[in-house]
Amino acid sequence: MVSVKNFGTTKEGRQAHLIALTNKSGMSLHVTDFGASLVSILAPDKSGDLEDVILGFDDVSGYEDNSYYMGATIGRHAGQIEKGVFTLNGKTYHTVINDFDNTMHGGPGGFHSRLFNIESLTENSVIFKYLSKDGEANFPGNLNISVTYILSDDNSFCLDFDGECDADTILSMTNHAYFNLNGPQSESILEHKLKIYAEKYTEVDEQGLPTGNVFPVSDTPYDFREFRSIGERISYPDKELQYCGGYDHNWVLPEDDGVRLCCELTNDDGSRRLQIFSNQPGFQMYSGNHLNGSKKGKNGIAYVKQSAMCLEPQVYPNGLNNPHFPSPILKSGQLYKYRSVYKFTS
Repeated sequence: MVSVKNFGTTKEGRQAHLIALTNKSGMSLHVTDFGASLVSILAPDKSGDLEDVILGFDDVSGYEDNSYYMGATIGRHAGQIEKGVFTLNGKTYHTVINDFDNTMHGGPGGFHSRLFNIESLTENSVIFKYLSKDGEANFPGNLNISVTYILSDDNSFCLDFDGECDADTILSMTNHAYFNLNGPQSESILEHKLKIYAEKYTEVDEQGLPTGNVFPVSDTPYDFREFRSIGERISYPDKELQYCGGYDHNWVLPEDDGVRLCCELTNDDGSRRLQIFSNQPGFQMYSGNHLNGSKKGKNGIAYVKQSAMCLEPQVYPNGLNNPHFPSPILKSGQLYKYRSVYKFTS
């Protein structure tokens, strides 16, 4: 079942929309054309009780003032570009600095700040499209992208990212939903248990920027090869955890062109489980370290530190300046195509 309603008017006077997709068991997604963003996920637990398991806002104004990128589609480049500089085909490009000395998530003019077109709408899916013109946010090429949400009756949904450009460009997309599987009444994810299907992670510096070093997770606080609570080792005297105020790291997924299991997350009592599958090469986990209570979201709830976490299949951050990382370069005429699947089980 699908429904569409108004979601408020942007500062530019354009109408935003909220699309609701609901499956046969009552699970529903609410998504908006502003930033092609996830607004809510009503997901069941083992008793069939539904809770909204992501942070968000009541109308489009919250997503226009979305410094935390809540629920947003990220692009043209997920994560950091070191010093906002990259060279492509012998030409140097300067992107907008918005995170220490670096460009984060495509800069302030990234996809999270754009109103997409609703291209297609069915009973269980919506396709958003957007043309990012040559020079937008200082990236080259006229880039056509689509973001597709497909809800299934098995309480999973697919999130597809597709793109094609008329020139060589940079493209690395992900979704930045903040999950708390306890529901909106909870103020912490530290007792959530996480398993990440990765043997290695990428080191970060004092600005949270990947240095290029790749280390095994064994004997580190980044070892989630078996289920561990988020808070178990988050306060260890580890310099990277101290730099980031918690976790904000990329894990190196096994090389595989297919969609495979990246992580599993359970809520505090184990009654709700999320599995994420993807064909992306990396996986970023961010423990909501910079939420500080100043931002109020749905139903006036203040979002405090580590009240939710992001789980982001993506290309490694700062790959442009680490040639041994997977490349975010998209060649002219090449098809960009990545899929992530989010499945809720008990």
